[in-house]
Amino acid sequence: MEHFTYNELFEVIQEDYQEYLNKNRGCRYAIARAFNENLDLGNIEDFIGYTAIGEILITHDKVFNGYLEAITNKLNSFNPKEASGELTAVEIEDLSKRIKEVLEGINHVEVDYEPNTDNRD
Repeated sequence: MEHFTYNELFEVIQEDYQEYLNKNRGCRYAIARAFNENLDLGNIEDFIGYTAIGEILITHDKVFNGYLEAITNKLNSFNPKEASGELTAVEIEDLSKRIKEVLEGINHVEVDYEPNTDNRD
């Protein structure tokens, strides 16, 4: 991982989300910005990013279906063997556990089909 360590990337995404949330535009806006700011960083980094965003989303009552689909598709394609060159065994185990929790949590949120991020939450 080129730019951040494993834990730093989770922290950066959480901080970005909180920063956007503090702009009083609602969690839809904050998640949209955090999602867009933290993708395409690299293959393994993207798995971490999708997981971090998923961890935030499963705490929401309603989640836009586009995020649910993107996160589900990405996280279901995670192969721990591919991460072995970039993450430690402990990090791979942690990421695998977190991915499982996100995928399970996604099943318990209400799906929102309104893509408008300007709505107040």
